[in-house]
Amino acid sequence: MLYQDFRRANALLNQHISQITADEVSFRIHYWGFMPSHYNNSLHRHSFFEICYVLEGNGEYSDNGVDYPLQEGTLFCSRPGIWHQIRSEQGLTLFFVAFEIDESRTSETYSRNFRSLIHRGKILAEPKDASISAQIWQTIFSMAESKHSVSKDMLQHLVLSLFLSFLHGLSSIPDLSVDSLDEDTEEHRLLKRAKLYIKDNLSSSLSIEHVSQELGISSRHLSRLFHSQLGQTFVHYVQERRVQKAKKWLLNSDIAIKDIAKRTGFDSVHYFTRVFTKKLGVAPAKFRKSQFADGRQDRKET
Repeated sequence: MLYQDFRRANALLNQHISQITADEVSFRIHYWGFMPSHYNNSLHRHSFFEICYVLEGNGEYSDNGVDYPLQEGTLFCSRPGIWHQIRSEQGLTLFFVAFEIDESRTSETYSRNFRSLIHRGKILAEPKDASISAQIWQTIFSMAESKHSVSKDMLQHLVLSLFLSFLHGLSSIPDLSVDSLDEDTEEHRLLKRAKLYIKDNLSSSLSIEHVSQELGISSRHLSRLFHSQLGQTFVHYVQERRVQKAKKWLLNSDIAIKDIAKRTGFDSVHYFTRVFTKKLGVAPAKFRKSQFADGRQDRKET
């Protein structure tokens, strides 16, 4: 990406992205910046955050009288009310954005997290901690300088992700009250896929061998998953899903019972009636006619 492309993208951001609001957080953006050759500025302060990313070059950053080294890949934070200065003999290529939190439209959790950057946050994030912010920033500029039309909604979502990534890179202690992603287990993912496949293919013959082949695992492995995660056999689970589906059709449609049996994957009306009666204690025809309390409740939910 050429410097003139960065400049053009930066101008587009300044023109169109001055406020970002989501469900729990809102930012007022004062300006975006791109400087291809930044040497020294005067000692100064401001009333808002200014967060910078070093694309190229080396230098140092002074925060409240303490100097920090700057190098390619560094993310650093100018905190509200703090005297600071950037210095470089060779020159720095910088991205930066100045913003403040609109606390009237921001949850206490996010307000507290950004306030903590002022008092306990990192002044400087090393390249490994700044990598997420860097990638999002580069994506924003690449998108903004594209020759194709730019979706403002997409750009705004990227900017929101950028601002939230600052918490990831600059917070010294993560706030556990903020929703985070827990690593899922392979067993949970496989079981979820199996359940989705069963749900979408109830009218078909669903043998454990066939479903396990679709998942790329052994039928023995799949059988263990149903036992350990759900406490039931594969066959029992499939029958439950078929009966629940049949129950809804019996209550909410005029479909013939033999067709319901076929649509829910039963080999015959006789087998369907036997399984349905065993599960619910009443035959399908009588269930439809009587509309038990459970059935009326299902109708309301449907």
